[in-house]
Amino acid sequence: MGRKSAVRTGSTAQEKPRPGADPALRAAVGQLAERAAHQDLVAFADLYRLYAPQVLRYVTTRVVNAEEAEDLTNTVFAKALAALGRYRPDPAQFSAWLYTIAQNTVIDYYRRRKLPGLEGPASDLESALDPREDPERQVLREEERKRLHQALMQLTPEQRQVIGCRFFFNLSVSEVARLMGKSEGAIKALQFRGLARLRHYLTSQEEVA
Repeated sequence: MGRKSAVRTGSTAQEKPRPGADPALRAAVGQLAERAAHQDLVAFADLYRLYAPQVLRYVTTRVVNAEEAEDLTNTVFAKALAALGRYRPDPAQFSAWLYTIAQNTVIDYYRRRKLPGLEGPASDLESALDPREDPERQVLREEERKRLHQALMQLTPEQRQVIGCRFFFNLSVSEVARLMGKSEGAIKALQFRGLARLRHYLTSQEEVA
């Protein structure tokens, strides 16, 4: 495992505010997206630094193997860059557009391997470990990754989609409703039930442990 992923080189972006966390930042993201849509690569690089950490977190909950999650995250941005000329800021916010690309990339990943979505085989721990990092910390992180993956598997597909949009991409309820073609009340209900199911599952696992 000698290669270095482009995602890792941008990991310091996790210290920045989440895009979509406040109206001012959302407006700034919109301006960057407009510039990027006109082939401004500097603007796209800024978008990458803002969104790479949360795209990686989203993909990580759906793909158990850490290295494959990083590769898929890079694929998401490669696809976004290739499709920027077709991006239109209205009615889709950039994060909603990027979420759609990320979701389809994960679906394609499982389809190519002829595996059921979100039910891929357990990762080979040895291949996931980074020799530059403390092995114990890596094992604990892999266990936490698998635990979250298993928890999300307890949700319905629609609940997973709502949780992904709301908490990984910070989309508003109205944005998720438009994206999924549902009412805001339906999105709130899916979020409530999904979080309740996650809480129940994680609590039960702690009691077993």
